[in-house]
Amino acid sequence: MLIDYAAITHPGKVRKNNEDAYLLSAIDGDEPIINGPARSLKVGDSGLLVAVADGMGGAAAGEVASREGLAAVSLFLFGHWGRLASTKDRESALLEALETAVEKASDAVLRYSDDDRTARGMGSTLTAAVIWNGSAYVAQIGDSRAYLLRQGVLHQITEDQTLVNDLVAQGSLTREQARTHPQRNMITQALGSPQPLRVVLSRLALRRGDRLLCCSDGLHGEVTDPQIQELLNQGLSPRRSLELLVDEALAHGGRDNITGALLTLNDPGLPLPKPGEALELVHPTANPRGRGLWDRFRRLIGGGAP
Repeated sequence: MLIDYAAITHPGKVRKNNEDAYLLSAIDGDEPIINGPARSLKVGDSGLLVAVADGMGGAAAGEVASREGLAAVSLFLFGHWGRLASTKDRESALLEALETAVEKASDAVLRYSDDDRTARGMGSTLTAAVIWNGSAYVAQIGDSRAYLLRQGVLHQITEDQTLVNDLVAQGSLTREQARTHPQRNMITQALGSPQPLRVVLSRLALRRGDRLLCCSDGLHGEVTDPQIQELLNQGLSPRRSLELLVDEALAHGGRDNITGALLTLNDPGLPLPKPGEALELVHPTANPRGRGLWDRFRRLIGGGAP
């Protein structure tokens, strides 16, 4: 698949440490890129992994949590899904591998925290997407986000796992109130938590010309969805688009670390979108423990940035 991509992380204006991290990896290919210069990746049958993580824990603990989590996800997918890519029920294998990879990443962060007293309580968000067979398979923990730009319209693919988002869902807060709520950064799920994880999986069929953005809350918390949409619609390279998004976040205060990874999917093998076509977003439940593969919850979403 022909994919043009770039990734950027920036400490912002306020924080001394950068606890964010990004990852780009050809799952059956070379060593993954974690916070390093983007290089050419040969994407094989197992697909491309892109992920963003926002660590927490103070001192250097947050930096360790985000990188340990990303490395664990990449390592598990390389060792398991990479070998299963040619199996008959490949989508089932991918979903199981993706969910298990997130659980293994959480275990890795928790073990590090238990072994090092200075890192007690550290954790990380995770938004990861595997681009494979014409679809994006997304796993979500915390409040980093995935967006898709299609035909000029921005769609938020993930839902924040936060206290205020729960309050919005309950009708106690509006989305505008949530943006400025003093507890807006309080997440309800994190890698490294001793509590069982609730990994939210999504599958999205891709179309030629789609742009997929994964970013930390240091970006989407400072730059509104309409502004993200406007910048992504300028037809610039992924690298330049991300540079402008980071500049915008800094201009709005840069109060947190800022990280984004952007893919432009122009592969001729992808179908062109139909005019006004809505996104088909499927939320499967992958579970290798015998509770069944699919929780058939499907929704068609259209419209743009709120």
